[in-house]
Amino acid sequence: MNADFGALGDHLARIAANPPGTTGELVAALEGLAKLSNQWSEVLESLQDPTRRLVGPAAASSVIVAARRAEESFVELEITLGDALAAHPRVSDHRSRRIAG
Repeated sequence: MNADFGALGDHLARIAANPPGTTGELVAALEGLAKLSNQWSEVLESLQDPTRRLVGPAAASSVIVAARRAEESFVELEITLGDALAAHPRVSDHRSRRIAG
């Protein structure tokens, strides 16, 4: 599992070190990050019960706050993605063809 976290951290570090230079690259980065944010939220929610059982209710509450913040991050990334696609319809058209094909 630590190797998976390391690989994810490396991937995120590459995005930060080489920010997108085109709208297409930005859209791809936003899509990936939104998906990760949604998954992160779900993982955190799944930790609520074990955290309550193993550590206590205060710690479980903190995990739920973290899950909510991850969900908020997902929503904000989806809004940004929509804005990027609306600002550059050609990227949206290409994305639609890629998904359909």
